[in-house]
Amino acid sequence: MMLVILLMIMQIFASNIDVQISYIDASLINIHWCSDTVLALTSKGSVYRSDDRGRQWTKMSEIFHRKALIQLEDAGDRVGIVNNLVASPVDKQLILFTGTDQIAWVSLDCGKTITAVNAGKQLREYQFHPIEKDWILASAWKQCGSDELLAGKPCVSYKELLLSQDTGITWLSIATYVNQFSWGVKNKDMAKYTPKERILASFDPQGRGHQSISSWNMDANLYYSDDFFQTRTLSVPAGSRFLLTESFLFVAKVTSQYTQEVSLYVSGTELGQYKYAIIDADSKLLEHSYSILDTSENQVFMVVNHLKPSSPLGVIYISDSTGTRNVARLENSAEFYRVQGLEGIYLANVYAEDQAKIYSHQVLEAMEEGFYAQQNGFKDEDLKKYKQTRITFDKGGQWVPLKPPTVDADGKPINCNKCQLHIHLSQAFYQFAPIYTQTNSIGVIVATGSIGKYLSYRQDQVNTYLSRDGGLTWIEIKKGSYIYEMSNHGGLIVMSKDQETTNQIVYSWNGGIEWAPFNFLDQKAEIQNILTEPQNKGTRFIAYGSIQLESNGIKTEQGLLATIDLDELHQRNCIGQDKPGEVGSDYELWTPSGLVNPECLFGKKVTYMRKRREAACYNPDTLEKIISVIPCQCSQEDYECDLGFVMSNQQCVPIDGTINIDPPAECNGYYTVSSGYRKIAGDICEGGLEHPSMRFGCPNNKGWIFDWLVIGGILFGLYWVYNNQDKVKEYFTKSEMTQLPQSKSDKLIKQLQQKQSKQQQQQQQQYQPINLEQNDSQDQKFEEELIEKEENVLIEDDGSHELI
Repeated sequence: MMLVILLMIMQIFASNIDVQISYIDASLINIHWCSDTVLALTSKGSVYRSDDRGRQWTKMSEIFHRKALIQLEDAGDRVGIVNNLVASPVDKQLILFTGTDQIAWVSLDCGKTITAVNAGKQLREYQFHPIEKDWILASAWKQCGSDELLAGKPCVSYKELLLSQDTGITWLSIATYVNQFSWGVKNKDMAKYTPKERILASFDPQGRGHQSISSWNMDANLYYSDDFFQTRTLSVPAGSRFLLTESFLFVAKVTSQYTQEVSLYVSGTELGQYKYAIIDADSKLLEHSYSILDTSENQVFMVVNHLKPSSPLGVIYISDSTGTRNVARLENSAEFYRVQGLEGIYLANVYAEDQAKIYSHQVLEAMEEGFYAQQNGFKDEDLKKYKQTRITFDKGGQWVPLKPPTVDADGKPINCNKCQLHIHLSQAFYQFAPIYTQTNSIGVIVATGSIGKYLSYRQDQVNTYLSRDGGLTWIEIKKGSYIYEMSNHGGLIVMSKDQETTNQIVYSWNGGIEWAPFNFLDQKAEIQNILTEPQNKGTRFIAYGSIQLESNGIKTEQGLLATIDLDELHQRNCIGQDKPGEVGSDYELWTPSGLVNPECLFGKKVTYMRKRREAACYNPDTLEKIISVIPCQCSQEDYECDLGFVMSNQQCVPIDGTINIDPPAECNGYYTVSSGYRKIAGDICEGGLEHPSMRFGCPNNKGWIFDWLVIGGILFGLYWVYNNQDKVKEYFTKSEMTQLPQSKSDKLIKQLQQKQSKQQQQQQQQYQPINLEQNDSQDQKFEEELIEKEENVLIEDDGSHELI
């Protein structure tokens, strides 16, 4: 009886949901909001425009075609179709539409009026200037022309760098045989010390013949120019690829054309000058390619490929605040993700250790027969079956498995011995929805995944999960795989099945505790994605995909745009913002937690106000979130291993078994030696656990050589004792080593012993850190995209996950 009443209530509510269905000529490939105006691009190159936030759509193909015909100089030239659209970061109303041929289109008012431009060649990559809205960089391939062929002239193909200073109306070629290019500033702050005209470009100045970009090119150098390449400055010889962020410029310098080996250099961007240093890592292995994952807090997460250029295996490194000194954090990486809105929390998918070792061994065996020899046995694609998910709450200090939920979406116990939760971090090559977080939905994560030993790609094993505490704990919210969108500060979740046809969405106002279904179509369709407006605060959603329609007995596939507005449900407004946590308030106080130090994350206790999960109400648009920020006492979670040290059994130990305590070449007064730890960049903890560096006086006479020989012998003896303590325990217990004078080595040993004692007291209870040498935990796959894609590429301003 109660179920019948609940269904009736849902039907009454559903009758108030406003739905507008539009059929378009093909599936959607791009969508852009200009406030109330929305532009949509289909796979057939048709542009649709809506002036009422997606309710009604107008097809603009005829306008684009008519405008293009005016610009064609030869009746035999082709107009082409639109294949991408991108908005200026300065003015969201300014849109560039690139085409499949030499015609491009520009709009200054989000598609209301269109201007066709005959660029004379097909524009490929493109990048708006971050400050000057009229300036655009683009690339185009010089192709063999009919005149050249008829005249019998040599035919060559190469990539040009083009510049427009009038919003794409006219274009000027400023460089040829180009690998990569970028504006030299990212925002107005950088333009204060770097000329806004600066352009960075890697190209071969002696280029001739056909250009190939299918591998690292030792002949390409990195240049920069402050006058649009009327003059240029050589920045890095053999600098084939690069990545510019607000704080750093990374450059991959080719060191071997044959083995495709590269070294990574980095420079700060202060004062507009580049002073490079080679990035120092703990590994002496070959380096074939890089992926810069994150540069927040002036600290660099990157993945290095040590095996071969096409290998899916990488090693994650994290730098100090200079970006030059790196420590290995996670091996066998496959994918990587940063949780938005919370500092220090990252997830990674790694390949299981045993399978990664087999693969690596086979790669090395193949390379012994020749660098490009065919690899037998374990293939790249075989590794996908052995992915496992790991999470860190201290920016890579410790990586741990995800704790699976105890019950499923139906409330039934999940009985799985030693199982872990694994989630899909990206949608590359597979159709399961990737992990999703928002900066204005603090702590909320939605993802698809599976419970078991490895991440599954079977539809009957993948379910949908939710975390409300930044990934510390997880809830299974729906059986099966769904595509999802969040709005209203995470208070409203809308989902739809994405692995089978459906005519239904489900929505929840209380974090997935209760789901209300709504049939928005009369027949089933394939739902590709669900989006909401860029601010992620309202109640209007657009679901798009494809649908089979029948007319006169003929079935055709068409694109689908369904605008669903939940505003008419008149969900009650949340109350109690002024008294969160008290009885009668819809709000609670929440503090993100790490693994070791309760209620502390990244060295501070941040208290947020957010809606209680069970409160089914509507958040106001202006919701104050952060209530207080208080530094925490330092714990082991606030430290990471220093350069030359590696985590083993929860201790940072020297990689080669010894600590170098030699004085520096220039020594005045005293010098310091690392105890093996350094505080994580951006961590603001105070007091508590400390790992101070050891301070030694500089040698002041010729007898210091003998002293260091003695100290080195003592340290070697202590290292030998540590590794053979069971055999010599009784002997050394009775010895008089503890009675030695307070030499430098004594101070070192005593501090290390005190450090280990403190660490043992800081052992965590809920999670056990992963032994990176023995467990199958390892991180993010980067893929160096060396082969030029035929479709256009939008150069993003966001440096995270950007390959170099």
